[in-house]
Amino acid sequence: MLDGRRYIGLLSGYKPIGERCPHCGTNTYSAGRKISFCNFCELPVDFSDPGAQYGQASQALFAPLLEQANEGNLDAAIKGAEQLVKGNKDSQLLYLLGVLYRNISTARFQGKDYNQMGFMEPNAKNIRSSLDLTMRWKECFFKAIKVVDGEMQTSVQIDPELVFTRFMCEIRLQDYVNAATTLRSVQTLDKKTAMAEYALLVYSAEKNTKQAEPSLLKALESGELNAYYYLARYLAKRGKLREAEMVLRSLERIARVSMSQELVYRIRLTEDASKL
Repeated sequence: MLDGRRYIGLLSGYKPIGERCPHCGTNTYSAGRKISFCNFCELPVDFSDPGAQYGQASQALFAPLLEQANEGNLDAAIKGAEQLVKGNKDSQLLYLLGVLYRNISTARFQGKDYNQMGFMEPNAKNIRSSLDLTMRWKECFFKAIKVVDGEMQTSVQIDPELVFTRFMCEIRLQDYVNAATTLRSVQTLDKKTAMAEYALLVYSAEKNTKQAEPSLLKALESGELNAYYYLARYLAKRGKLREAEMVLRSLERIARVSMSQELVYRIRLTEDASKL
């Protein structure tokens, strides 16, 4: 089994460089990789050619919403997302909106406070909002998959990043059967191998397959910072909750990986339940 403490030591020695994600606009960090993956949306970022991908339509439309959400103005971000979803046929933008909705849904659910007096109406409101947003993020991912399917049927040359976006939608929906098929397509299409390797890491870690440990080992040694999040998931699934949280806290000092907050919350719930 991988030793989280060893990789915490490795993480502390990194001097990562930052680059703005060309898809969502998030400041993303890499520890020396030419191609790394966004700490928010997990789409690829080319660190070997800074700025070359800037100006994509998805970033121009999405980045202001993400900024609002990061500032705590969640209602404004939701309202802006609602406007963008209507009639949209940009698979990457739909995927990004799904990720945003999912993050806000998680934040609303985690906003419950059972120390309140009375009937705790704010908790009920947060839970209802979280459930509504869950339906929205799932709808965005399903729409993105449908758009990608249409483009794959009509395109002579298929963009591997498009297929990778479909794969990430299926992973977020926990549709591992179709994700396995899409993973093979990514592996066939991605000649640079970065997306194929990352997709294998994500699938094997989420599905908890035999390939999880070797995939994690390769990604960790290469300096992929998101791999530390998946290392924490790997450890948590094996009952090493304290070690998993230590990995996430160490990662937080270097890069803000959006998926980490939910995992920390779930680890603490499990720890609290074990004390009962």
